[in-house]
Amino acid sequence: MGVRVFRFLFLLLAGLLAGAVLALGYLAYAYTRDLPDLSQFDRLRLTATSTLYARDGTPLAQIASVEEGRAIHRNLVRLSEVSPAAVAAVVFSEDRRYFQHYGVDFVRLLGALYAILRGDLQGGSTITTQVIKNTLLKELAQARSLERKFKEWALALELERRYTKEEILEMYLNVVPWGGNAVGIKGAAEAYFGKDPAALTLAEGLYLASLIPAPNARYQDLKGVRERMRLLLDQMVAEGWVSPEVAEAAWREPLVPKGWEARYDGEGNLLEARLVDPEARILRQLDYRMAPHFVLEVRRFLEARFGKEKVYGEGGLKVYTTLDPAMQRAAEAAAKGARLPEGAELAIVGLDPETGEVLALVGGVRREGDEYNRATRALRNPGSAVKPFVYATAFEEGWTQATLVPDRPLEFPDPSQKGGVWRPKNFSGTFLNREITVRYALDLSLNLPAIYTAQAIGVEKVARKLSQAGFAVKYPTLAIAIGGASITPVDLAAAYAAFVNGGYRVTPIYVKRVEDAQGQVLYQALPERRRLFDPLVAYQGWDLLKGYVYDLGEKGLAKGARIPGRVVGGKTGTTNEARDLWFAGVTRGLSAVVWVGRDDNKPLRMGGREPSSSVVNPPIWREFVAGALRGRPGGDFPPPAGLVQVGIDLLSGQPSQGGIKAWFPQGKVPVPALRAPPSEGAGSLQETPPAGAEPTDYPPGSNEEAFPAPPPGQ
Repeated sequence: MGVRVFRFLFLLLAGLLAGAVLALGYLAYAYTRDLPDLSQFDRLRLTATSTLYARDGTPLAQIASVEEGRAIHRNLVRLSEVSPAAVAAVVFSEDRRYFQHYGVDFVRLLGALYAILRGDLQGGSTITTQVIKNTLLKELAQARSLERKFKEWALALELERRYTKEEILEMYLNVVPWGGNAVGIKGAAEAYFGKDPAALTLAEGLYLASLIPAPNARYQDLKGVRERMRLLLDQMVAEGWVSPEVAEAAWREPLVPKGWEARYDGEGNLLEARLVDPEARILRQLDYRMAPHFVLEVRRFLEARFGKEKVYGEGGLKVYTTLDPAMQRAAEAAAKGARLPEGAELAIVGLDPETGEVLALVGGVRREGDEYNRATRALRNPGSAVKPFVYATAFEEGWTQATLVPDRPLEFPDPSQKGGVWRPKNFSGTFLNREITVRYALDLSLNLPAIYTAQAIGVEKVARKLSQAGFAVKYPTLAIAIGGASITPVDLAAAYAAFVNGGYRVTPIYVKRVEDAQGQVLYQALPERRRLFDPLVAYQGWDLLKGYVYDLGEKGLAKGARIPGRVVGGKTGTTNEARDLWFAGVTRGLSAVVWVGRDDNKPLRMGGREPSSSVVNPPIWREFVAGALRGRPGGDFPPPAGLVQVGIDLLSGQPSQGGIKAWFPQGKVPVPALRAPPSEGAGSLQETPPAGAEPTDYPPGSNEEAFPAPPPGQ
């Protein structure tokens, strides 16, 4: 009887076991008959963080890729780019028999099957199966199911057949999630320790390895992670992975992940730990080290050039920008120290006048996280900063710096003005009531001579020239001669470059080169230069700009822009009611602009009064340019062939040995003779007697700047 019962129980148990095996076999067949094709690994696209570099190769910013609407911090690395200590720590913690098994560790698998029978579907994972889980089976990654396990095991065996252990380990290090938005060991090294994975120590590697099973929970438990690290170190010593001395040195390393404050004793014991900033490990979608507005402009360029899907859905770009860190620091220091009118914003831009490469850029100073880039987006009236282009256009028509222009009240029909007549004025409401040289007219920043010049040579010609220079000209009216067009700070810097680079308007460049993750060049910038002036005309314009800075000594409106040891040229600009203040200047190595104004375009006030650009902007410009070019060559620009330097009387334009030195084309050198003013042009422009002059409001964008009396004897 007992034998029969035993036999029955044996057969029943054998049947149950066979049934279980058959059931598992059927499940295995059912779950693995429709597996993803491993050839997908050859074309598997992993999103990655894009890195922006300054011109000296230092990292400038990171643009996170996006997966499922969430910013992901991941950069793909080669196995050789990770410190061996960190690799050893991860392998030992996650799969210490990794180099002995063939994708499935049967020792761990038996443990996993035992756990399954107990209702726990954890366990049995290897590095190979985790690669499968985080790539081909990503949709099942969070599911605790037999389906996922069977598929993982089957795919792991095939993965081991197709790839080497080193290749699979490299895949794993690039796909494993490390908590927060860090994916892959490069993202983890930066997120938790702010370093490259090649620089990770054994202690840091063990910390990261200890996070892997539950990174978000374990990140908040530094004490618990330290206990796990101690256990791993002891096991590594016991199994011969490291020496006792190496293990002890790793234990005594004072490990402080980002966001934590921690204190240790000399034996490596954690005395105190406090999580002070849980968000410290999170990479923002746009994370910059400096120059936030410049970085935003680069991001806009990348989106426009490659599309958002490439930038955020794939990423991994290496973007080499034009930014000079030393110049940027100088710009930020100048912006920080600037004395600004109430409620005013500021923009600073400096670019290479030869290539257009933007070397420094500040797009605003008042608000943290402000994404409005005034250097590239603030389209404003330039005031008198436009006048050098008016006079340079006149030089193309045969005028010179000694050509005489009237500073008398002028009027012409304008239906938009009261009485149907526009009577432009100088800032003071007064005038010299005589002809003066073009150079002196610019030195004093007079409006009436500039308007006269535009009328005499043809306002249509001036409008075309300004459009070519980058100004937005709505209507070709005489108002454009004193600031009635619009331009952004960066475009004004690009236009002013023409005065010192032989006459070319340069296109601003922010990105020099873009590479993909494999190092393939996707974009290579080429300088874009468009002829604006003849070289002789351009140099005469440069000479005018120098005159504006130096001619009138301490009475000069741009005296605050002078830099010892450098030759500087430039022009201020102040618009109606001081809504916009400008200084645009050039010197060897830099074309730079400082703009000051309010975002709401309200009039500026400083101490209850209207400020002038001649007071506010040149000191900021000087602070920036002096710092940006410190230690770099100075000196003047050499004149092109065909120009002659002659001393002239600044007021009359007559030759004068003790006068101002100015450059003239050969054949147009002033001679000691009476000079008639150039044709005053036909049409509506009229001179009116001083007694009848009553200054009226300016048209939009016209200049209001004080000017001194003529220097004695000139």
